[in-house]
Amino acid sequence: MIARYERLIATRYLRPVKGESFIFIVSIISLMGIALGVAALVAVMSVMNGFRADLLDRILGVNGHALVQGYDGRLDVWRPILEDARQLPGVIRATPIIEQQLMASRRGAPPA
Repeated sequence: MIARYERLIATRYLRPVKGESFIFIVSIISLMGIALGVAALVAVMSVMNGFRADLLDRILGVNGHALVQGYDGRLDVWRPILEDARQLPGVIRATPIIEQQLMASRRGAPPA
């Protein structure tokens, strides 16, 4: 597991020498702080990776895996393309959508 050379270096810097008890205490506190920081980082990364996977599942559940667009945002002959997409193997559902900028207001109030 730990080589003899590594053990020698670890004991050299962690073991107190006569008259250096303060440095020993500081090194032990530093070592525990680093260990605590790494443990917190591992925990946060685990939570965020789970959150990311859940978020991707939700996003891909709403939006499709493929998007077909025409030049300048227009696709005038979309019906044959939709039928071709539905005939592809592995395609479960193909739906045409209109993606456009929109501004909405409620009861005449300007948008916030």
